[in-house]
Amino acid sequence: MKPYNGSKIGLSFSIFPQKPYYYANVLSKSDSTCAPDGCENVFILCPVPDLRFKKDWDDKEELAKTIIEDLSKRIDFDLTANTLVKKILAPDDWANMLNLYKGSGLGLAHDINQVGAFRPKNKDEHFSNLYYVGASTTPGTGLPMVVISSRLVTERILNDTTLS
Repeated sequence: MKPYNGSKIGLSFSIFPQKPYYYANVLSKSDSTCAPDGCENVFILCPVPDLRFKKDWDDKEELAKTIIEDLSKRIDFDLTANTLVKKILAPDDWANMLNLYKGSGLGLAHDINQVGAFRPKNKDEHFSNLYYVGASTTPGTGLPMVVISSRLVTERILNDTTLS
């Protein structure tokens, strides 16, 4: 496979890195109901560009294989040989399944125009009973911010209903 190399504002990047960054979590270590007895539930997340920068994700199997092989070496355990079920999701899947803008898990856009005060507010400007929660609204992207977003909206709804 030939990686796409591009540049934007003088930055060079590769869509298919040789050593991709990833986050791994074995949820079944803290919640045994996440996997059958004697098995584990391994979740691996790799930050990748959304569909604005890479439209074709036919290589997602190859990227997943690279990550699983790397993790297997790091933990000295062959994950591939011991995998019963594997599901790979890429930005095109996120766009189709969840209607995420350009398949981005980071919200509408992850640039200077979507930071801080520039992010859309959590209450609709036209409908007084419509509120927004998530990565595309205040305060921003990432699980901690989305949790805070839900708290802010809950407080806002409680405040709005108390005032009326």
